[in-house]
Amino acid sequence: MAEPDFPTLNPYANIAGSLSPYRIDPSVLKEESEYILPFGSDGKRGHSEKLLWATGSSYLSGLCVGSTWGIVEGIHRSGEMTAKLRANSVLNGIGRRGPLVANNIGVAVLLYRLIDSSIIKARGSTDDAYNQIGSGALAGIAFRSTAGPRAILVGGTLGLAIAATSFVISNRFMS
Repeated sequence: MAEPDFPTLNPYANIAGSLSPYRIDPSVLKEESEYILPFGSDGKRGHSEKLLWATGSSYLSGLCVGSTWGIVEGIHRSGEMTAKLRANSVLNGIGRRGPLVANNIGVAVLLYRLIDSSIIKARGSTDDAYNQIGSGALAGIAFRSTAGPRAILVGGTLGLAIAATSFVISNRFMS
């Protein structure tokens, strides 16, 4: 009995040569700008990139701080418990405090970046200390706006202080 001719029986036998990842048509590689949107080509980050980076990094930082708080709280509450109960107490503390702090900081920074971008657009692309400090105060006011007049005042003052401190640090030590 003759052996079957497998390449003719298999319709996918010679397809590997045409699907090689190393065969690239040079016409698809264009020598144009690597930026998707036009506002990134001047070397500065655009508003959306700043918004995403600031919100994501602040959320992650808040998650670390809140989780640390939860670990300390879980260890403090566990006292003379067994190891399993102590581990459960620590995990409960992490689950309670980590997302709480992360969400609050993430929302506050999101508000700050949105207000800052809006003020920059309204002032005709002028980005200076007034924008940053004013955005901090307005973000604090907006963040605490549902808690009453005293909380609004505290939130605005705290937002203003954090934005002013951030502005001074970024201009003094990072430029």
